[in-house]
Amino acid sequence: MTEPMSFDPAAMAALDAPSGVTFLTGRAGTGKSTIVRHWLAHGAPANTLTLAPTGVAALQVGGVTVHRFIHAGPGVTPAAAARAGARFAGDPLYRALGAIVVDEAGMVRADLMDCLDRFLKAARRSRAPFGGLRTVMVGDLAQLPPVVARGEAAAFGPDGPWPGPWFFQSHVVSRLLDDGALTGAVLTRVHRQADPAFVAALNDLRDGNPSARTLAALNRRVGAPWDPSTHTVLCSTNRRADEINALMLSRLHTPLTRWRAETAGQWERALQPAPASLDVRAGMRVMMLSNDPGGMWANGSTGTLLDLDPSGPTATIRIDAGASRGAVVGVGRHVWQVTAPRLVRDPDDPEDRGHLETVTLGSYTQLPFAPGWAATIHKSQGRTLDRVRIELGARPLFAAGQAYVAFSRATGLAGISLDRPLTARDVRADPAAAALAARLARPSAPTPPPAAQEALF
Repeated sequence: MTEPMSFDPAAMAALDAPSGVTFLTGRAGTGKSTIVRHWLAHGAPANTLTLAPTGVAALQVGGVTVHRFIHAGPGVTPAAAARAGARFAGDPLYRALGAIVVDEAGMVRADLMDCLDRFLKAARRSRAPFGGLRTVMVGDLAQLPPVVARGEAAAFGPDGPWPGPWFFQSHVVSRLLDDGALTGAVLTRVHRQADPAFVAALNDLRDGNPSARTLAALNRRVGAPWDPSTHTVLCSTNRRADEINALMLSRLHTPLTRWRAETAGQWERALQPAPASLDVRAGMRVMMLSNDPGGMWANGSTGTLLDLDPSGPTATIRIDAGASRGAVVGVGRHVWQVTAPRLVRDPDDPEDRGHLETVTLGSYTQLPFAPGWAATIHKSQGRTLDRVRIELGARPLFAAGQAYVAFSRATGLAGISLDRPLTARDVRADPAAAALAARLARPSAPTPPPAAQEALF
């Protein structure tokens, strides 16, 4: 009999808090997504909605983007978000919400977090943070920071409206931190890696100051044997990953079949959870882009395509790793849906606050995998790889958290091969993110929430 899964009691208690704002964090592989899914299924308030920073992230968690939720497009300002919220102040949906979960909070920029706060304050007619709505944010501060375009950089610095791009540098979260009103829950038990020495080395990378011992241990994997048929190559750029995938596909001599995605309804052209045009050959390495309801594979699982029946179409894939290691599965086309929340109420019950249902706005249908010989370090976030070839490249890695993300995808040191030695110049941690992580790790006495929790404008 399988033992029931246990969850961190302190984290569950933080999630179960009836009000306020909670940030759930933890190192890579500590099961943040797993505990949130459990809470959503068994403990979350009624009418809890999940928000995500990007369209693809929203598709994976069955939620909506922050922009869609606040009825705004790219470039929205907090003032514009407040005006949009005022237009929806009479909408019962925003009063009926029980909670929101902001997934991948580390990718939500400070300006967008303030937009979410200002929208909810106006829509719910409350001065409290996020309009007094129970809010749970989930993310890992040691991973890659939010994207800031070159022309936007001036907004995030000493002379800009925000001191930096991270969500915790927003005005709303900064005030919560200053008031001691942000509840932190830190997961510490690592499930992805079992070797304590490797976990210690990853912690060193996470902190941005690797010891000589850590570098020596990792660099023993320089030139380690690797095989394109079993290892996934992690690269720093999309261009390099695309080059490798195209080259490896061209080396196969099996017949090529091209499958094009189908879209329906409201679907943004730039939103592609799977390739719009997918070239398929037997023998190709694949990376799965969906979660199997039966648990045979997950988003990020790797495998080898053995055959394709075009009449389905149904791909026959042998899964590499995890509980389904070696299993041969049939994979048909997958339908991703863009949804929006809708409040449904009983017209015969004037006391009924209603319940949320999702309305499908658009869909995208395609085989749920991509060529899996290579992927960028950025796109590998959240994934687990048994065998990985890490291409550090000729230049030092350029982004904070990049080295940590790359190495923490692996389940063990023995499954890693490096193209060159890792140096201290490759390993960077964002100082602001590191400071907050250290602050959350320190136990502190609970602070009462600020007054006027439900004050109206």
